[in-house]
Amino acid sequence: MSDLRLQYEAAVSELEEKTSSMLVAGVDEEQVACWAVTQRGLLKLQYRELTPPDTLAVIEAWTLKRYGNSLGPTVDQLRARGKSWADIIHCAARPGRQPEGL
Repeated sequence: MSDLRLQYEAAVSELEEKTSSMLVAGVDEEQVACWAVTQRGLLKLQYRELTPPDTLAVIEAWTLKRYGNSLGPTVDQLRARGKSWADIIHCAARPGRQPEGL
C-alpha cells in the first residue's frame, strides 16, 4: 500500500473524531452525516490530485462502476439504500476498499 493511500486513510479516519465531537455538541445527526459526506468528498478530491494518472484512472473507473459517479455515493444514494444517519456518519469516517490491483 502506498504512502499516499495510508495518508488518505488516516485523514478519513480523523473524520470520526470530528463527527463524534459534533454529535456530543448536539449537532443533528442529519447535519453531521451531510457534513461528513461532504468532507469525505473533499478529501477524495485532494488526494486524487496527488495520485498518479494511471492509478487515478483505475480508481475513478471502479468508483463510477460501483456508485454511478466518480466520487462515490451521495447522501441521497445512501439513504435510498436504507442507511441511517448514524450509518452514513460511520461510513464516511471509514476508508473504503481500494480497487483490486492497486
